[in-house]
Amino acid sequence: MEKTIRFKAGDLIYSSGQLGPAYQVTSGTIRLDHAHKSHKSVLANLAIADDLVGAEVLLRKPYAFQAYALTDCELTVWQQPTDSLAEALAEQLIKSSLRQSDVVSLRCGLAMERIMKFIQLVSYKGQAGTSSNIALPPLKETADITDLTIETVCRCIASLRKQGVLVPVQGVRGNVRNQFTFSNQSFVAMAA
Repeated sequence: MEKTIRFKAGDLIYSSGQLGPAYQVTSGTIRLDHAHKSHKSVLANLAIADDLVGAEVLLRKPYAFQAYALTDCELTVWQQPTDSLAEALAEQLIKSSLRQSDVVSLRCGLAMERIMKFIQLVSYKGQAGTSSNIALPPLKETADITDLTIETVCRCIASLRKQGVLVPVQGVRGNVRNQFTFSNQSFVAMAA
């Protein structure tokens, strides 16, 4: 039986130096920070659905990063049969390396391109061409990850809303904060 753990946006999942289980992200986005010598945390990577976080504990090491829930998320304690452990870890290592290159690309280029890449990354569900509801992190977090100002992020998101790429999700009392319906097809058409 899988143990599912839920975190709200902004919650600390684990700190570097602690011991605990490895987790697989079921939904949401996790920010992994590296504690710098100046005691300031620096973005190291992001984890999205199906990614493994905290794999270093499988080698009897403490967590190397601090993990925060960037959006509301669900994690399951990762359990892999021992006969396929090496293959599963190698697959997760490749995914982590690819994700890291995605994160690096979020910090260079035109502002709108960075925001579009970021939205595509956090909206990933393994299927292209569909509409889905996504939760975006607060503007401050998005600005930090994309190395843009909050004002620039706000303008880019407003432009995407105006173009109908991001449509606010309606709640009982108006728009639900940072929740959007996102059409990947509209996004691809806009990028072309």
